[in-house]
Amino acid sequence: MFKRYIALALLLICPSTFAAVIGDPEQFEWTFHPASATNPEPYYSGTMVMGEGSFLIGSDTITTRAYGQEGRGLSIPGPTMVMSPGNKYVLRFKNTLPYQPKEAVHNVFKDPNISNLHTHGLHISGMSPGDDVSRSFEGGFGGDFVYDIPADHMGGSYWYHAHHHGSTYLQVSGGAFGMLIIDDSNDNLPAPVANMSERHLVLGYLDPAVAGTGGDTLISGTLGSTWTINGYKGGTLEIPANTWQHWRILLADRDAKEKTVAIGSGCEAMLLARDGVWRTVAPRSLASASLSITGASRADLAVRCQSSSTLSVGNTKVADIAIAGTSDTSVHPFAADGSSWSARRPAYLADLRALPVANKEVVKMGARTINGSKFDHMVPTFSLSPVGVEEWQLQGAAMHPFHLHIYHVQMMGACGDFEDGEYYDVVSGNCTIRFDLNSNRSSVYQGRTIMHCHILEHEDQGAMGWANVLGGMGAPTFPADADGNFDDYFQFDSGTGPSVPAAPSGLMATTLSASQIHLTWLDNSSDETGFVLERSGGDGNFAPLVNLAPDSVSHTDSGLMPATTYEYRLAAVNAAGSSAYSNEVRASTDASEPGSRLVLGSLSVSLLDAGRGQKRGQALVRVLDDMGNPVAAARVSGYFSGDINESLVSDDTSANGETVIISQTSIKRLNNLSFCITDISHNNLESLSAAPGELCASL
Repeated sequence: MFKRYIALALLLICPSTFAAVIGDPEQFEWTFHPASATNPEPYYSGTMVMGEGSFLIGSDTITTRAYGQEGRGLSIPGPTMVMSPGNKYVLRFKNTLPYQPKEAVHNVFKDPNISNLHTHGLHISGMSPGDDVSRSFEGGFGGDFVYDIPADHMGGSYWYHAHHHGSTYLQVSGGAFGMLIIDDSNDNLPAPVANMSERHLVLGYLDPAVAGTGGDTLISGTLGSTWTINGYKGGTLEIPANTWQHWRILLADRDAKEKTVAIGSGCEAMLLARDGVWRTVAPRSLASASLSITGASRADLAVRCQSSSTLSVGNTKVADIAIAGTSDTSVHPFAADGSSWSARRPAYLADLRALPVANKEVVKMGARTINGSKFDHMVPTFSLSPVGVEEWQLQGAAMHPFHLHIYHVQMMGACGDFEDGEYYDVVSGNCTIRFDLNSNRSSVYQGRTIMHCHILEHEDQGAMGWANVLGGMGAPTFPADADGNFDDYFQFDSGTGPSVPAAPSGLMATTLSASQIHLTWLDNSSDETGFVLERSGGDGNFAPLVNLAPDSVSHTDSGLMPATTYEYRLAAVNAAGSSAYSNEVRASTDASEPGSRLVLGSLSVSLLDAGRGQKRGQALVRVLDDMGNPVAAARVSGYFSGDINESLVSDDTSANGETVIISQTSIKRLNNLSFCITDISHNNLESLSAAPGELCASL
């Protein structure tokens, strides 16, 4: 049976203004589990609920989806989670919304009552049971997330929000977000800075106009679209006169375009950190006590007021500021001697500007695509080796703000409001950025790393991709606590929907050739709607490989690399969700003799959105040798013809033998386009040459 929570804000009345005095959000409470005879590793645990709640905000009401700690009710924003470096945390997530089965389609608004939780900005694994946003839960179901916070994780201000692909926009617009703080006690802050009292301020934009999106029937009430602060519409922040305070500000907006956060006259402000990263040199004075940040960013400010003032986002006042309390002039945003200071900086946030670059990529952000393609959970945007500095050139990010999970990115030169050398996790500019994937000097996480437009309406409709990091640290593990009973996915309300199917068993793998492995298993259920086969590269980081029909008992995995080890596991699925996994099996493909000459594997032509109605042409070319092996570093040359005419265009293939050649020209009406290959060359293989018009593909 589902609970419907009623949350009425308790209003503290400020006698002089008769406005609500704004307090900080409630803090999430963790339970500590010390090491013992049955628990070799200490850890913390807690349960977060997603459910339906009705809230009084000002004089208006809204019924929506929100987070809350189990047993303590729901709230907007959700409770603030505080974690410390060097500790393991297990967050049990329960979805108490009404049950509905997941829709199979992707890149559309869907699944309004299916949810999860993403820790935005944390430098932790994105693979299950870590911060894996591909894990989501129907009503009556849940799962355990494991957050291994690195011992050198920088303290700072982060946040969490719903991130099920298809309902992210709906749920964040309705208030499914909260602040997350990593304790900064180990960051070597000057005593006057560390001793400042803190305010935790969530400036959240609630947009009830999303009601009905993706089949929603829940959001209702009298509240119009509005900025809120800690769940209040209006109200008063109190600060002692001439006393510096540390304000942790989260701008939680479903639209991440930049907004100006401004403190009115009567106060001064200095910038300490952005997006959970202390400035290289702090503080920075803000002449007008204002700062432009994206709608998914955080700013840590030192604020001091001499008289009453206001706090605004854009042209909207979100709170009054009133003088109240006992002054404390011993704290301030400087070092003890009044100078600037620098915090301890972990290796993953080192200055990369003078280091050599191992790999360069171009990331083209669109309203529904990244690099011209909608999100495909089976196909990575990039495959990256953990060997050195990545340098990416962002295009289109001024209109479609770019967010990369797991890794903050460093600015290469000033870029609008983004400062040279500083680190950020959401970038709304066509900037050059770097981050470090050298696993010998930085903490690199193996597997899926999500990237997307943080205008969540766009993300849900396809503006998301992922990088497959081919090495580094693996996924976290559940505590080996005999009393823990942890699970990736479980049903806690047996009266909700159908039951998950029985797990398949007896999975076996047989090598057929240098490029094929055959799999067989036992089907132990009679109510599955299909199977999901997952594969890893022998490192334990599994990703979905293929969806198979019900009653399937075998599958041949083709197109594999020679002399390579692969691991497999399998789960049965139905409308209730996924079964437990089968046993895991491992097999290696046969070695293959290298080929002697180049052959064309495939060639296709498609369109790429260039913005403002313009289109570019793109050709996807796959190059093999005569033994069928993908060929890396082959130079493909050719020409576009038709509505776009460009000659002598070329590019090199990646490790999978593929390259995408994109036209420099863009036009509005692009209906007739062909790409023809003239030559494919390689240092060690016989070249492939073609006469004009011989090797071509068209729209």
